[in-house]
Amino acid sequence: MLMAIADPDTPAPTRFERRKEEILHVAAALFNRNGLRDTTLAIVAGEIGFNLKSLRYYFKKREDLVAAAFLESIALHRALAEDAAGIDQFDDRIRHFVRSYFALQARVRRGEQAEFVHFGDLRALSQPHLDVVGAAYVEMFRHLRRLFKPGECSWTSAERSANAHLLLSQLFWSVIWIDGYLPEDYGRAADRLCDILLNGLAGRFVDLSGADGEIPTPFFDSERLSHDSFLRTATHLINEIGYRGASVDRISSALSVTKGAFYHHNETRDGLVVACFERTFDIVRRAQDRAMAEDMNGLGRVAAAAVTLVGRQMSSEGALLRTSALTAIGPELRTEMARRLTVLTWRFADMLNDGMTDGSVRVCDMRIASEMVTAMINSAQELQRWVPSADASNAATLYIGPLLNGFLASAKR
Repeated sequence: MLMAIADPDTPAPTRFERRKEEILHVAAALFNRNGLRDTTLAIVAGEIGFNLKSLRYYFKKREDLVAAAFLESIALHRALAEDAAGIDQFDDRIRHFVRSYFALQARVRRGEQAEFVHFGDLRALSQPHLDVVGAAYVEMFRHLRRLFKPGECSWTSAERSANAHLLLSQLFWSVIWIDGYLPEDYGRAADRLCDILLNGLAGRFVDLSGADGEIPTPFFDSERLSHDSFLRTATHLINEIGYRGASVDRISSALSVTKGAFYHHNETRDGLVVACFERTFDIVRRAQDRAMAEDMNGLGRVAAAAVTLVGRQMSSEGALLRTSALTAIGPELRTEMARRLTVLTWRFADMLNDGMTDGSVRVCDMRIASEMVTAMINSAQELQRWVPSADASNAATLYIGPLLNGFLASAKR
């Protein structure tokens, strides 16, 4: 377990620094519960018994507070990666990192440690905060990438980055489902997630290059509604620059239409976000329907749907909306959208259960495995940020393959 050790040469924090830290921790809990958009400085001040003027003594603007909370969370994740990097054996490194993360979550859940902000919509920040936080996040990612040491296995540079992105994305996604466990069971959940990361889902190695003909070519349906031009553009902009940046003017400009034309199709910008989620859910459901209609085993159906959806993320057909956009809508809608996503995740669990019955899926935790499939598909939208060479031709082997076959399978090539 990662423990903070006080340096005797480090001066004790001042009253100002202690109070600032308290504000950060209260704000992190509010950001996680209410979303970034709905957590104002006034709400934070009220939570800790300050007036707004007193809070501005520590953080003049809301953006200052959001950026500081992200930077503290980034530093915490970086420390976990640095701690694990000193372990010699690869699989022990991964287990130590994942277990440390879940142990941290358990301490937070039990109230033994202050809450840290989850990584939702970093692009909700504006300049200069975006550059500062972005640079810190990139540096944290580089430390995580070092868990996949060059020369230790036969990974290419692109594979190391893809593996690091998959690992980090799985931990970030776990905050969505870990509340379904008691804190004393977090260690077991960590071990089961590690088992899948290291050994994969497949009962035997799956070749996603298409050479064996087991996985069908990705199937894309043509966009059916004229309204979809708005939805595709809005989805792309929200994914790239966040909800705040995807203004009505920006969306209208990208489509070369007037704001009047925008409002002809969309009553409000919030309604557009919900419509983007509806479009994403429809695409996922159709991919699942097509895969389940194929004459193949359970793992093949999961792989077929995943290949389709990850391929969609890399194509001109238009990416799926990242779940980080959930922070852009109100609590009631956020709960409903999350429920809809859970239903789609359960469908993956059904396919995996079929695969475990027919032998194509190895015995593992289906509950966690289905969440990992959804997490992989959702995070594929950002794959090209970390692996510039990733495209529709290699995304399946780079990103789906490690989840199906496990990190150890590629390490032993």
